[in-house]
Amino acid sequence: MKVPIVFRFGIAAKAAVLIVSLGALSALANFFVLEGAQSLDRVNRAMIERVGPARLALSDAKAALNDVGLAVYKSMSASDLDDARMASREAINQIAAARRWISAVADYFPARGADCDLIQSKLRYLEGTVRPLRDAILSSDKKRRADEMLDLRFDAALDDALGQMNRLTNLLGAESREVLAQAEAEQNAMLEVIIAILAIGTSLIVLLALALVHYSQARPLRHLSEAALRVREGGAMLLDLDEDLLRRSDEIGTLARSFQSMLTKLAEAQQSLAVQYARVDAAINNLPQGLCMFDAEQNLIICNRRYAELYGLKTELTVAGTPLRSILRERRKNGHFSKFQEMALVDHIESASGRDPIYRIEELTDGQVIAISHQPMRDGGSIAIHEDITERRKMDAKIAHMAHHDALTDLPNRVRFHEAMEMALKGAEHGRTVSILCLDLDNFKTVNDTLGHPVGDALLQAVADRLRACVRKHDIIARLGGDEFAIVQIDADQPLGVTILAQRIIAELSAPFEVLGHQVAVGVSIGIAMAPTDGNTVDQLMKNADMALYRAKEAGRGIYHFFEPGMDAKLQERRALEIDLRKAIDGNQLELFYQPLISLDTNEVSGFEALVRWQHPTRGMVSPVEFIPLAEEIGLIGAIGNWVLDRACADAMKWPSDVKVAVNLSPLQFKNNALVLQVVGALAKSGLPGYRLELEITETVLLRDTDATVAMLNELRALGVRISMDDFGTGYSSLGYLRKFPFDKIKIDRSFIQDLEANPDSIAIVRAVASIGHALGMATTAEGVETEAELLQLRHEGCTEVQGYLFSEPRPADEILYLMAHRTPKLEKEAV
Repeated sequence: MKVPIVFRFGIAAKAAVLIVSLGALSALANFFVLEGAQSLDRVNRAMIERVGPARLALSDAKAALNDVGLAVYKSMSASDLDDARMASREAINQIAAARRWISAVADYFPARGADCDLIQSKLRYLEGTVRPLRDAILSSDKKRRADEMLDLRFDAALDDALGQMNRLTNLLGAESREVLAQAEAEQNAMLEVIIAILAIGTSLIVLLALALVHYSQARPLRHLSEAALRVREGGAMLLDLDEDLLRRSDEIGTLARSFQSMLTKLAEAQQSLAVQYARVDAAINNLPQGLCMFDAEQNLIICNRRYAELYGLKTELTVAGTPLRSILRERRKNGHFSKFQEMALVDHIESASGRDPIYRIEELTDGQVIAISHQPMRDGGSIAIHEDITERRKMDAKIAHMAHHDALTDLPNRVRFHEAMEMALKGAEHGRTVSILCLDLDNFKTVNDTLGHPVGDALLQAVADRLRACVRKHDIIARLGGDEFAIVQIDADQPLGVTILAQRIIAELSAPFEVLGHQVAVGVSIGIAMAPTDGNTVDQLMKNADMALYRAKEAGRGIYHFFEPGMDAKLQERRALEIDLRKAIDGNQLELFYQPLISLDTNEVSGFEALVRWQHPTRGMVSPVEFIPLAEEIGLIGAIGNWVLDRACADAMKWPSDVKVAVNLSPLQFKNNALVLQVVGALAKSGLPGYRLELEITETVLLRDTDATVAMLNELRALGVRISMDDFGTGYSSLGYLRKFPFDKIKIDRSFIQDLEANPDSIAIVRAVASIGHALGMATTAEGVETEAELLQLRHEGCTEVQGYLFSEPRPADEILYLMAHRTPKLEKEAV
């Protein structure tokens, strides 16, 4: 496909064409002038080449004739005959030379051949006159010689020949001048013609250039200029340009198209600007803040609707040009003015005229709080944003209160309590007494778990109300979190004052509460620390009060306890035990012991209960009573429980296939949704069948989120695992739990077995539990059997399984096979 080549001639191209045309015309004229000069020069050279040699030849011919005359006269006057002869021959030779020179002239000027022939004839005649004279001289006849010398023809012939030569010389000069004059005349004529042609051509080109400039440049530019003026004066943005002008390929066409495109874009921009202006106007007038702009003379430029609403301004005060003074007067009149009357109108105007940015908050007489951000502009004016922050102030105050107060009880929180303690301790430096009481509700978790969080929250609110009634106005009470409270007592006679306060609080909180239709009874334990004897910093006092609280709870709850220096050592010991327990899990310091379960039907070992022990490298054997509660408290019970489950299943695989293993589960393990997967993993890794694993749980497991717990127990039951309720009767036993989930076994707590012989009530309880188990198809296991009498009584009451030191104390895993293989007759007899 051939692409057409388009030549675009712009203004520069057209100007170049005109310049080239003028140059070509000038070059043509120069060519003709040069040609004429060269022609004249050729004529001159031709004349020089012809006339010069001709004149030289004539000159030589004349010289030869002169020599002829001299030679003739010499021969005539010579006294010696030989000299006369030589002179005569010289004359003849010079005539011959003259004739040759005349022939040369004829060759140079053929047009003068006749004149040259005439001279040749004259020379021949002259020669004719010289020869007789020569002959007479050469003869010895003196008389003849004398006669010839007296003959005058020679002189006449010589003069005639010289005259003809002079004439020819003149003719040649005249002819040369005539030829040169004619050539010069022709050249001048040619120059005149060239000048005339050049003048006419230049005039035509200039006229053409003027016409071109007018029609192709000036008129379109004038049209575009007029259009630009109309646009500047606010005329229409649309321009009706000639199509030919728009189609032009030169700069004017480009300018026209660009101008039209610019106008089109300007029209689009104008339309877009109108839309944007409408949007900006809508945005400004819908701003939640008031906006106003004033010029350097403090006259209004613009303000939005919100500004007028904030200050109740009339419409006529919101138009451009309104003085700020008039607006301020109206604000003062309608009550929308600063409540600090000392800020007069002049102050407002001066602040608005300032050249520094200003941010201030004004409280108006009508209660509004306005935040004003004032920003000066370069031209001397200013722009300001007025925002009603009345509700924000209230919200900030509320947030500040919430940040320092408990949302449930509206008591100061830990942060506010810490700040109050700091201030109180500064007063203690000047002799003021400061005491801190740390309170922890007794049995609150039970209430929360059994009756639900709404009742627990209402109880905390009621406790807060009673605590407020117990303290003085300047004492500080705070809720630190959960069921923990703290009180700072200031300026009291210590320790009497804090003792009385602690006793009052214990008495008040021990009284039953009526909460959401429930009567709830809780108590409180209190730890007390005093400054400066127990510490002079907030953290130290709180730490010591916590230790005193911990001692109060250990001592039986419902009491108060003052901090004692030895408490810190015990707490440090507990922390060391915590660190060692974390190391024990990874250091393989934990070990499983197993206590046999005896079936009263077969008098054989039916299984073993796995009991974890901690073999500490320095402490020795640590009792589970010491470290299991600690593990539950610090979150390690999950890791220990998983380890026990895996190890127990692995050990059970070494036993006979009819012997099961029982593993205790902490209630905290049921908070982990992965418990079922952990059991599945333990069974899979060990290869133990599910029916040989028995999981023992306490009633506490079912106290919280019963439905989810029951669902998890059903999943475990689906694996074939047996579920036992441990320590039945010691906690919050409810027959509803036995109905919600069909346990495989009920274990009667050792507390009912130990006083079985002395307490008929214990026998009745054991009998009732065994009957319930039998009725529901559940096995019953009695724990802590130590005497034969207890064993006989339990067999009589219908228990199906027993466990205790009567049969065996807990044994290490490596002794279990030996225990089953080498049972003593005494053990068998006792078992019967």
